[in-house]
Amino acid sequence: NQQELTYIRAKREKTILFLCIDLKDTVDQLKTKLCQALDNKKSSDDIRILVDGKREGEYKVLEDVKFLDNSDIVYFVYLQGNGQWEPINVIEPEPADEDEIEEEEPQVIKKEKGKGRA
Repeated sequence: NQQELTYIRAKREKTILFLCIDLKDTVDQLKTKLCQALDNKKSSDDIRILVDGKREGEYKVLEDVKFLDNSDIVYFVYLQGNGQWEPINVIEPEPADEDEIEEEEPQVIKKEKGKGRA
């Protein structure tokens, strides 16, 4: 019973989880691992896992874990209270602005200490 381990990234909004999965896992087992990693009281029934579709901005539901490759990105969404799945929403971090990184030195005016010369 040889394990076929691979590493994937699961994204939702600002969250990125790095998961080690067995390619023999079922999609349900993958969802369970995701729920355990999130530790947010969601069950595997509350989560849908999607992968990139053929065209950019298009997604399809993951049907079989064995098609995932190392470093693949999957997306997960939650079932909303109205019975609908939430849309995929991944917020990419904005590149830091060089100007914002360099904080300006605060201008400190030091009062001259000691006795002034007469």
